[in-house]
Amino acid sequence: MKIANVSWGWTPIPEDTPHGDSLIKIADQIRELGFEAVDYLGTPEALDVFFNEKSSTELGEHSRKIGLEPNVFVFQDAVWNNPDEAVRADSLKHFEKAAQTAKWIGCKIVSALVPMPFGATPWTFNPMAPSLKQSYRLPADYCFQKDWDLLIDSYKKALAIAKKYGLRMSIECFPHSMISTPHAMLKVLEDVGDDDFGIQLDTNHLIDQHIDPEWTIYVLGGKRIFNVHCKDNDSISRGNIPAGCGICDYTAVIQALKNVGYQGNLAVELEFTDNPRRYNKQALEHLKLCVAGEY
Repeated sequence: MKIANVSWGWTPIPEDTPHGDSLIKIADQIRELGFEAVDYLGTPEALDVFFNEKSSTELGEHSRKIGLEPNVFVFQDAVWNNPDEAVRADSLKHFEKAAQTAKWIGCKIVSALVPMPFGATPWTFNPMAPSLKQSYRLPADYCFQKDWDLLIDSYKKALAIAKKYGLRMSIECFPHSMISTPHAMLKVLEDVGDDDFGIQLDTNHLIDQHIDPEWTIYVLGGKRIFNVHCKDNDSISRGNIPAGCGICDYTAVIQALKNVGYQGNLAVELEFTDNPRRYNKQALEHLKLCVAGEY
């Protein structure tokens, strides 16, 4: 079970378009800390202006040369359930660019995001408010089944693209999205119906919803979890904190993954931090102890 790091955790804004040798420098810093694998990310803009065969191949070759195994390439877009066919078609076009980029880099998985219900107006967190009334503010004619069917159809088309490039496809299930709970994850796996389609599990997203990650692992099973993001959450005020700084029991999580036969990585993901070296090192050291059964 390799411990990986995500490249987008080293930029002020994780969706920043890379330029020049920025990702090469990030890979060097990740490897210097002792990580063995790496995940990369591309927005539609980045796929249009930065990732080409030359830049992607060089990035993959450099990663492997320094001892970093590229694993996941994340496609940073979430319009899969947009009723506008042209919007969905453009997303699939960029997803194919992401799959091609993943292939050039040498990744094994191309990952996509789960959207909110279409038409929802998301609530925003107000730290000064004594209480929050949460609602999607959905339009009166909202139809869940239509929304769900569009989502599944888009994922099936994206999966076909991923398989054309010899890749598996995963989805990351954010809180407040259409697929945020273990049972919703089981439903999407059933409806897509392909063993090359799986879940990008994130411990922070689960704890943010007061869902136990260890139990979720047993619900899904090892074969349908393709990658695990290890970022912690204190369940009260903060998420997206280093492993070991919140309430996630990574010793239990790792043991559960072993028990269900999980074959993927543990990927440290920390975003929007002012000191990525410090906090990624902290998370790495904690996970090493947990993997060794010493914590």
